[in-house]
Amino acid sequence: MCGIAGTYEIDGSRPATGDRIGAALECIAHRGPDDSGIYRAGRAILGHRRLSIIDTSDAGHQPFTDDGGRYTIAFNGEVFNFQALRSELEEEGHTFRSATDTEVVLRLFALKGPAFLHDLNGFFALAIHDAVNDSLFLARDRFGVKPLLWTETEGRFHFASELRAVMALGADRKPDLLSMEQFFTYHYVPAPYSALTVVHKLLPGHSIVVDRTGTKVERWYDLVTASRRTPPSKDAKRTLHDLLDEAVRLRLIADVPVGTFLSGGVDSSIVSALAARHHRHLHTFSIGYADDPFFDESRYAEEVAGHIGSEHHTFKLTREELAENYTKLLAAIDEPFADSSALPSYILCERTRKHVTVAVSGDGADEVFGGYRKHQAELRWRSPGPAELAVRALAPLWKVLPRSRNGAWQDRFRQYDRFARLAASSAEERSLELAAFATKGMAHGLLAEHGPTEDLLVREELFTRHLRKLPGMNGVLLTDVSSTLPNDMLHKVDLTSMAHALEVRTPFLDYRVVEFAFSLPSEVKMHKGSGKHILRETFRDLLPSTVMTRSKKGFEVPLFDLMRGPLSSLIDELVRKDDVEAARLDWQAVQQVLRELRSNSPGTSQATVHALLVYISWCRKHRI
Repeated sequence: MCGIAGTYEIDGSRPATGDRIGAALECIAHRGPDDSGIYRAGRAILGHRRLSIIDTSDAGHQPFTDDGGRYTIAFNGEVFNFQALRSELEEEGHTFRSATDTEVVLRLFALKGPAFLHDLNGFFALAIHDAVNDSLFLARDRFGVKPLLWTETEGRFHFASELRAVMALGADRKPDLLSMEQFFTYHYVPAPYSALTVVHKLLPGHSIVVDRTGTKVERWYDLVTASRRTPPSKDAKRTLHDLLDEAVRLRLIADVPVGTFLSGGVDSSIVSALAARHHRHLHTFSIGYADDPFFDESRYAEEVAGHIGSEHHTFKLTREELAENYTKLLAAIDEPFADSSALPSYILCERTRKHVTVAVSGDGADEVFGGYRKHQAELRWRSPGPAELAVRALAPLWKVLPRSRNGAWQDRFRQYDRFARLAASSAEERSLELAAFATKGMAHGLLAEHGPTEDLLVREELFTRHLRKLPGMNGVLLTDVSSTLPNDMLHKVDLTSMAHALEVRTPFLDYRVVEFAFSLPSEVKMHKGSGKHILRETFRDLLPSTVMTRSKKGFEVPLFDLMRGPLSSLIDELVRKDDVEAARLDWQAVQQVLRELRSNSPGTSQATVHALLVYISWCRKHRI
């Protein structure tokens, strides 16, 4: 796990920008504190910051050039089947000078070209320079675990692991107004767009070829096609068990200490239980809330840890500790991103890093196997029974009852109100609203300047296009894997883990597990009242029944109490008229949100205030 950055001079007549690579690497030094390197040849410059995981010796220094001197790679990620790939190459007579996965990756590219990507089981963002053709090849992993941003401007191509590094290389800082409207709606900027007009995010499963003629983006992986090639299984549960067990085992391979995140939910508990079978003296880590028992689930994690025999670490956080880390999180945010669960994730990663360098997580299971409450809602919209019809009939009642995420009953009323309101909507409309934290009208109203409405509709269609690629609920899950997962969940994990140079590995996103899951009918994976049904059935003997029957609860944070308490002065400091208007926000609309937060009916205003703090601080920090 590392950070990469680089430049390619498409127009060779323009002055080189090599002096900027150092500044770009400094921007991402937190991603790789162990080593740094720069390569210059032809029109290309590659830069690398290293977090040493496999072969921590100097033999793993990057950028890495092959023995023939033709190919050089800057690689961010891990290939978990590299040992098997290396053995196959050695049987063919190949030799290696390091024990890294990076050298195996580069050798495969030299032998197969871009087709080598299909051999890799792992996550990555990479750039390879061909000194003979003076061309650059870049690629991103299948599901978007690792980020890769790029821009082509004024005859130059720049790329990096983070937006701030692309800016350091010379990208124009003009904000994308449509991206900002989407940010205030979804609390992230959906790919392939970024917060800046000229910078793009390479989509998962895509590659780029850059040479003197320009750039060419291609798709190298398609989940729908791959899942249709997956052989049918006579015993789906046995196949799933074996695939996930192998995925966990591979992700425990490292030359540094490894542990697991353990929230006490189904996904992290399964991963931790499997890991404990392969790893002696496993360390597990979780977050708890000392002042907020409604949000605290640490007792479930401790129950699982006792069951599997791991050495467990619970980090109990007070509101003061959350507030102290809030400004640190704001400083770490590279592009406006306002999923509030990034705050406990940031602290969990910081404290976990004091014990291990690699953490294995349960991320991806909800999207692949249908574990979110919205998936249960979609099942009920598509096949309503008496209970669903009653909730729809009582729609006027839910509108007048208190609705928020701040308590059990308020949250239940919020869910009922949304269910009744969306019952008559299309699947596309529901998908967009369920991904949103604010209405489009509210998001639009917060901005003083706006982009073309018709272009926003095009972006929304990109968000929902996957619904039509697979039938039924599999289309819904494909939408989450293609959109919500890389834009929100995986972005959050990368942001908060790499801020502390912690590598996080996700066995549920082993491509063999995902392809097998999507080869199954959706009713095998999830039932009404039982999300992730096949996971619960397959692994029920591994864990206490109390864990396997628990309902889904997100990685939430007591944001409302923080905003009304220890963060109140920070709000006053950041949300000043000059800064608000400099960030192209409407002062009156912002004031209205603050009044709502501080009223007796705050609703979900704390989430919008959090988004405002993220955005205003980002604009100030980068002088946008």
